[in-house]
Amino acid sequence: MEAQQGNRLARNLGAIRALAFFQVFMVVVPVAVPLFGDRGLDLAEILQLQAAFGITVLLAEVPSGYVADLWGRRLALVAGALCLGIGHTILVFAQDFWSLVLFEVALGVAVSLISGADIAVLYDTQLALGHDETTRQRGLGQLFFLRATGEAGAGLAAAVLLLFAGLNELVLLQAIVGWLPLGFALAVVEPPGERLAAGAHLENLGGVLRALLANGAVLRLTFLALGVWSLVTYYAVWLLQQHWQDQGVPLVVFGIMWAVLAAVAAVAGRYAATLEEILGPGALLMVVALLPAVGYFALAGLPGAAGLLVAPLFFAARGAGFVVLQQALNRRLDSRHRATANSLASFLFRGLFAATVPVIGGLLRVWSPAEVSALLGAVALAVGLGLVLPLVMAVQADGLRRSEGEPAVQRAGA
Repeated sequence: MEAQQGNRLARNLGAIRALAFFQVFMVVVPVAVPLFGDRGLDLAEILQLQAAFGITVLLAEVPSGYVADLWGRRLALVAGALCLGIGHTILVFAQDFWSLVLFEVALGVAVSLISGADIAVLYDTQLALGHDETTRQRGLGQLFFLRATGEAGAGLAAAVLLLFAGLNELVLLQAIVGWLPLGFALAVVEPPGERLAAGAHLENLGGVLRALLANGAVLRLTFLALGVWSLVTYYAVWLLQQHWQDQGVPLVVFGIMWAVLAAVAAVAGRYAATLEEILGPGALLMVVALLPAVGYFALAGLPGAAGLLVAPLFFAARGAGFVVLQQALNRRLDSRHRATANSLASFLFRGLFAATVPVIGGLLRVWSPAEVSALLGAVALAVGLGLVLPLVMAVQADGLRRSEGEPAVQRAGA
């Protein structure tokens, strides 16, 4: 590789990380439940907003990932960043349920365009620069670390601003920050790598599905875990904010608590590779699978403010689990399938969320938050034992085959 081209590609690493940081630097998220409540919504309607976001991503995720694999990842990133800025600007004027739906739809399109394309750019850039497998895994860990650091920074910024201003000023700050990712997306250079054949759309999609589902149990179960297990921790974000509000936690403290929890996720993601080396992939997978179940049951059973003490369990699981599963998926994929495959995993997660929101939202209107938490704890336990445990067994079986000298379709380590 020429030195000039290598230098240009190396700048991708910084651009993608900065884009990831500011994409999630959402000062409104730590106070989303109070913010939307101030605009007349209850928790069930807030979850319906998230369903609108999820359905948008569901519809746009796979086409956007396919476009990134077909026409280029930079194009997808720029279009996604543009939608992100537009969405945050809409929030300034949104005062009722349907205008907030428009805000969520714009963000959903943005997220669908960026997700998959950003990881594909990062991974393919590292491959082009000759980074080894450990370095690539640490690169994914650093990407998650910066995302979680962005969330933590947004929490602290929200806390500081709320000391002197109100929710409306927070929304104005969000509108300004929401345009920053566009500059970093424009700085990305398209990395080298295989692209899907133009015009052969059905063949291309069939190739991606075969790569995911017919290339060994580890890859197949990893893909399913990314979609299903991710949902387990996602509901905790909204239940925790409702729990804080029920306990009378001041809005300023919302931001501080969110920053601490995001920092927990950041550290867990940053050191996921180290944890995997210490515990082994199977043990680490089971830990991140069972932590959400413990958290939900504790949230349901502990009295009052004591339930706040379990919040870090969800975020530690999210941090380590995301990095381990993403690395396990991407190391087994061809470059030409990478963005589409990552989008399909997000598609699965968003589809499940959209399908389950009416159920959880309905239950929140007739059950207490503690009862809903207990139900989610049971679901998290079932996912851990029914999906992640078979993945661990597949990892161990693949490792045994390799130790006996048999050819393995994929590497065992997550």
